[in-house]
Amino acid sequence: MFATDFIFDNKRASDFNLMIGSFNNGIETASGGEIEFSVIKAPNQDKYDFYGAAINSVLTWNFSLLKNPCYTDDADELYFTQDEERQIAKWLLKQDGYKYFRFEQAGYENIFYKVQINMSPYQIGGRTAGFDLTVTSDCGYGYSQEFTHNFTLNKENPINLSINSDINSYILPHITLNGNGSFYISNNSDLSQNISNAKSTQLSNVTGTVTMDSDKDIITGISSPNDFSWYFLRLVNGVNEIATDSADNIELKITYREPRRVIV
Repeated sequence: MFATDFIFDNKRASDFNLMIGSFNNGIETASGGEIEFSVIKAPNQDKYDFYGAAINSVLTWNFSLLKNPCYTDDADELYFTQDEERQIAKWLLKQDGYKYFRFEQAGYENIFYKVQINMSPYQIGGRTAGFDLTVTSDCGYGYSQEFTHNFTLNKENPINLSINSDINSYILPHITLNGNGSFYISNNSDLSQNISNAKSTQLSNVTGTVTMDSDKDIITGISSPNDFSWYFLRLVNGVNEIATDSADNIELKITYREPRRVIV
């Protein structure tokens, strides 16, 4: 890591006249994100058979946060007052879930992580000179910037959406659609969940805007739970062919982030 600044929950460390630093042995590299194989060795055999793999550890960074000395020539002002400590804690210590985090480092501007942060004061002579941070992500990889695509979909005009993911897993997008009537939306590139195996996104009695959060399995804008098949649209790596049986136009907005196997 060569960054001296970062963005967390839409605020920069430099907005508080702070910078990334270290008090002791330098800044550690990130840990975690290893791929673990599931293997079994049969009796009387030398080789192991592969049964699967998973990323079972999350990414973790440990570094310190201190005042940027460029903003003052007074050594006493490099220590934190009680009000400044409260301000930093209010920004970094969240109790409402993971927030997006990005290091301000050249070449990595489009790599984001969903993280939680814990901090402890680093004190010298009973005065707070900075904070030791532990930044813990929600998984073993990062994400791209947010992509948003708008399409007009009908049965004569399927759409193709290309995904460039670093991880062999489904992307669960946020969907907003405007349409009328009863119809399905099928990602025919999702081989285990599409119209051919009766697992498409089926909607009935649509009269306006419907929103679907595939990640959290939340849908709004339907009149009854029976008006939805409860198969949320998923995206796969490569080209996604999305089709419908609706004769009328469906205005479709798809928002998502792609996994990025990049560790700053």
